[in-house]
Amino acid sequence: MERPTPLPDTPERDRPERTDLLSAASELAMRLPSVADAHDAALEGLVARASLSDPEGPEHPKRVGLIAAILAEEFGLPPEERDILARAAALHDIGKLTLAPDILGHSDVLSDEARQQMQRHTLLGASLLAHAQAPWMRLAGIIALTHHESWDGSGYPYGLRGEQIPLAGRLVAVADVYDALRSDRPYKAAQGHAEALRRILDGDGRIHPAQFDPRVLQALRRRAADVAAVPR
Repeated sequence: MERPTPLPDTPERDRPERTDLLSAASELAMRLPSVADAHDAALEGLVARASLSDPEGPEHPKRVGLIAAILAEEFGLPPEERDILARAAALHDIGKLTLAPDILGHSDVLSDEARQQMQRHTLLGASLLAHAQAPWMRLAGIIALTHHESWDGSGYPYGLRGEQIPLAGRLVAVADVYDALRSDRPYKAAQGHAEALRRILDGDGRIHPAQFDPRVLQALRRRAADVAAVPR
C-alpha cells in the first residue's frame, strides 16, 4: 500500500509564533473589562433601553425611585442608602423588556392570559439582575422580584406577606401604584395627587389598603407634599 506523500513543512519564517499569539491575546484581555464589569455595563444599556421603551413613559421609573427614596427617609435610611434605593427602584420593571410587544404595548385592560404573562416580568427581571456585582443592581433584582408582592399575601409571584417582603419591595410597591395612578395610560386618564392618595389610602374596589405595609402608608401620609412635588 502506497504511503501518502507528506505535506511539505512550513518554512520556519512563515510559521506564526505561538508565544506571540498568546502574548497578544493576554495583552488584549487585560484591556477588556472583567466579566462582572461587562455584565453590569450591559445592564446599564438595558436600563437606558427600558426607560425609552416603557409604555408607562420614560420618566416613570425615575419617579418611582424618587418617591420610594422619600418614603424611605421615614424609616431612618441614611442619604447614601436612599440614593441607592432611588437608583435601584428605577429598574423595577426591567423584566418587561423580555415580554412580547403585544403584551408590553397593550392598549386595554389585559385578559387573564395576558395578565399571567405580564406578571412574569417580576421573575424575568430578577433573573436579568441575578448575577450583577454592583450593590445597587443586586438591590434592583430584589425590587424587581418583590414590588408586586402584597402585605396581605395577595400579590405575586410568590404570595409573600408582611415582613417576608423586603422593605425595598414594600416601598416601591406604594411608589409604583401612586405614580401609575398619576400617569396617563391608553385605557385611563391621569389622576390628581389628592385622588391618587385617596385611592391608595382608602381603597377604590380595585386597590385595597391591605395590600400595602401600613407603615409605608403612614409614610405616604406624612410625606404627601414631598411626593406631590416630584417633577412630572
